[in-house]
Amino acid sequence: MHDSGCKLGYAPPGARTESLGADVPMPKDLTCEELHLESEKGITLYGIDVRKDVKQTTPYARKVVVVYLQGSSVDHLRARCIVDSYRITGNAGNSLARLPVFETLLHGIRPPSKPSTQPALDVSIVAVAPRSYWKSSSRTPTQRGILADYTAALSYATRRYPDSTVVLYGHSLGGAVAVCLAASLSADDYPSVKGLILENPFSSIGGMVQALYPQRWLPYRYLAPLAFDKWDAVTAVRETRPQSLLARLSKDTLVLLSEKDEVVPTSMGMELYAALQEKLAADAGDASATNGLCRQVVIRGALHERAWLERQWVSEMGAYMDSISKCDKVS
Repeated sequence: MHDSGCKLGYAPPGARTESLGADVPMPKDLTCEELHLESEKGITLYGIDVRKDVKQTTPYARKVVVVYLQGSSVDHLRARCIVDSYRITGNAGNSLARLPVFETLLHGIRPPSKPSTQPALDVSIVAVAPRSYWKSSSRTPTQRGILADYTAALSYATRRYPDSTVVLYGHSLGGAVAVCLAASLSADDYPSVKGLILENPFSSIGGMVQALYPQRWLPYRYLAPLAFDKWDAVTAVRETRPQSLLARLSKDTLVLLSEKDEVVPTSMGMELYAALQEKLAADAGDASATNGLCRQVVIRGALHERAWLERQWVSEMGAYMDSISKCDKVS
């Protein structure tokens, strides 16, 4: 069974045609520009590059670039998970809808209040819409195609910001996409990619189908194994190659879970975190050797799409980027 017909890049209405400035206001005190790049032959991707105004940055700052991988809203999830849905709402359709999240993150990262020997942190965010989303080319968004698109987006970010530490940040389904992407890439090809943030991540499409439709009398849970796109992040972790980008990022992965997530069960993120820990322990031969920046954090009181409104989220994201920027410099 192929679920690509349920990947609703056109929803909500107008999501495929919105423009920065004309339809969506420019964020305050930030530089935000539309970008486009080529993926596979005949596939053009559109996205946004968001950063603080030059006047707010400091020379010699530690530079971090966040590459954002988008997720899906609750009704998109229901549609994606094999069933027809007539309640198509939410903001999964384009990158502009995440601007409030990016604005909160960038404004929340402030210079240290006390004198410090460390340079300030300068964060930029690159959010590219894969095929069928926003203005990107209309093509069937298969797992293979989405991975190709985000590979192109990551390569773009590393070229545009060659002296920056790069962090992959996936939310919801985007968390599973980030894991599968990192598992598919060679660590040697992306030396500047140092961090991985998974916020309310899927463990797999099959697991999400069963979570959305637990009733045994409904047929959907039994059809889940037939879905063409698996996005099986747990298996990707367990079977990752030692030379893969995921193998390098595993020890420094931040898993953020909304305490009151009403969409993706927190057990999915916990399962993914446990798989990371088990893999690290197995590879090291010693459970105590798994220590790095790898952490699981529950954002108290947060819902699936609302964690960014919590002060704890801003604090955890800022602290993680501060720590990851202090890791070994890009070679």
